[in-house]
Formats: sequence, structure tokens, C-alpha cells
Amino acid sequence: MTKTLQLEVMTPDKKVLDAEVKSMQVLLPDGWWGILPNHAPFISQINSGFIRYKIDKDERFIALYQGTIEVQRRKDQSNRVLVLTSAAEEGDDLEVVQSGLEKQSAQLEKQAKKADLEFTQLRLSLEKAIREAAVEKRKR
Repeated sequence: MTKTLQLEVMTPDKKVLDAEVKSMQVLLPDGWWGILPNHAPFISQINSGFIRYKIDKDERFIALYQGTIEVQRRKDQSNRVLVLTSAAEEGDDLEVVQSGLEKQSAQLEKQAKKADLEFTQLRLSLEKAIREAAVEKRKR
């Protein structure tokens, strides 16, 4: 029986964590879940929140901005916990980690607004081009 599980946390930009941990807790939509070695496989959505985990006797935190978590069972019967999230901040001080995540979240929201504006401008340009093409076709 294994005494650790592999915890991997990834964002689109980087691998935030890849470590052997003794235990972890994560806030899921239906409450706090504790995950220990040999946990049953599952997959779930993660709302914004954090993961608390232990390496040896050290407690550390990862603040997350939405994502998914999957507990996988490997062939050797050990667990791998894979967390995919849009933004994450890792450290040993919860307040510092949450502050870092808030900065990342604000930046993501700013990028999303910019992308939405660009999409709207492109859609309007395309609609205008289609109308102009229809007018030209009627003239012929």
C-alpha cells in the first residue's frame, strides 16, 4: 500500500506543482473532500478556492481559479491527482497565495473582456460585409 499520492496542478501557462504528498483537502461544489493515498478514482469541478496539502510535516496551499480535479488510479495502485485550472498560486502562506491568485484572476478577467470586445468588433465587421455583399448581388 502506497503512503503518498502524486499531486499535479497545471494552468495553460505552466505546471504549478508536481509533488508526492501525504494528504490533501480540496473544496468542491458539495463541500470539503479529503484525499489520501489509495483514494477511489473520481472527477469533479472545482470552484474558486484552495487546496491544502502536506509534504512530510509541512502544510502548503494552492489557491485556484476554477477548474477540474481528477483522482486517477495507476496500474501500480498508487494515486495521481490531476488539477487543471485557469490560474493558480502555490505557497506556504494562505493569505499570500490568495493575494497572488486575485491578481491573476483580475488579469484573466481583463483579457476576457478584451477578447469579448475584439470578437464583437469582428462579428459586426462580418455582418456589415455580408450586408454589403447582399446589396451588391441585388444590384447585378
